Amino acid sequence: MARALSLIAYAAFSSRPEAPVRQMLTKLQRAGTITDEALNQRLAQNAPPRPLGNLIWFNAGSEHAIAPCFELFRRLREDRPDLRGIITTTYQSLVPHDVPKGLLFMQAPEDRLTIVRRFLTHWDPDCLIWVGGGFRPALIEKAQSRGIPTVSIDAPESTHSLALNKIIPGLKTATMCLFEHVFAANITQSIAWQRAGLNSENIEVMGYLGEGATVPQFDESELEALSEDIGTRPVWFAANIGPAEIRDVVRAHKVALRRAHRLLLIVSAQGAETVRQLQAHCTNQGLTSALRADNKAASDAVQVLIVNAGAEDGLWYRLAPVTFLGQSITDGGGCDPYPAAIFGSAIIHGPNVSYFSSRYARFDAANAARLVTCGDTLGQAVSEVSAPDYAANMASAAWEICSEGAEMTDRVASLAHDILDLREEMLA
Repeated sequence: MARALSLIAYAAFSSRPEAPVRQMLTKLQRAGTITDEALNQRLAQNAPPRPLGNLIWFNAGSEHAIAPCFELFRRLREDRPDLRGIITTTYQSLVPHDVPKGLLFMQAPEDRLTIVRRFLTHWDPDCLIWVGGGFRPALIEKAQSRGIPTVSIDAPESTHSLALNKIIPGLKTATMCLFEHVFAANITQSIAWQRAGLNSENIEVMGYLGEGATVPQFDESELEALSEDIGTRPVWFAANIGPAEIRDVVRAHKVALRRAHRLLLIVSAQGAETVRQLQAHCTNQGLTSALRADNKAASDAVQVLIVNAGAEDGLWYRLAPVTFLGQSITDGGGCDPYPAAIFGSAIIHGPNVSYFSSRYARFDAANAARLVTCGDTLGQAVSEVSAPDYAANMASAAWEICSEGAEMTDRVASLAHDILDLREEMLA
């Protein structure tokens, strides 16, 4: 296929010297707008060594594309434990706190040919999977010219846009045609790719990638033993609370106890000091508490069972039909809602969930989670959500969100494995 005139015109622009770009970024760095690390990434300089073996390259064109990229990489690593990857973003983004092991997170290089060549020469990826918009024409075209297989995947709230200020008629269409395979979210998006000139045989309509989550493990025998200890008592779980949430959670339990006198609160906290404060506050409020670490049974006399955060989260999500996800009433960024949802526990959370804002927005919109603001509203929510029908409806809605995109993720993972297998055969 002949090269599009718009790409030829853009190549003339992107082949100009990189000095003005370097000066612009240096000015931003000196002003504190970007970090030294971001400057180096955008100039494709001073990069860490390329890992040995297969390297897959993801690009996230929007915030909503990051979590699906993470999930896809985790899925690929299940069958390829030695796989390494990089994920670039074509918008300014802070490094997420949950980047998977083996994946490097960085900003995409500026779309100047000298910078692009430096990036591709150093990383030499085996495959490019571009999720969402924010296309960089020079970057994608040079990847294609180096024989790097290119795949595009539509992402929520992300259009087929260019990450450029310069407008060249026809450039977006020509850039879309550079991809070899496309996963469109729906028929409308599929038509947009076809109008751009992509062969319909190279377009699959499968929805969006799933975001997924790391599912915590637990001991089935422990679940059986705890279930026997607790018996028919109603239970709720406050997960990973911070010191500033102790009063709210204890207050909520006292409110909920008015309606369910045998209600058991299981609460997890990080750090010995937080556990000590929690136990002391329970005593001050007239509540009987016990430490899981002391191997105390959850007898009827125990109103609050205090456990360590993280170690057995799966056990508590599985045991409790209702979970409050901590670090969210205070400004802690929140906890990932997916593990609780996967185990079928109805979710309650506070307003400060910036680490997982897009996930919580989906859960809230589907009535799969309940938003609270303080101890009183938390206690009322625990009482209401604990009703079996209410909890079941929330858990069902949450499970539907968790399962969305699973088939799509499997299909993309299969294609990526095929690409990597073929690359290995060619290099053998």
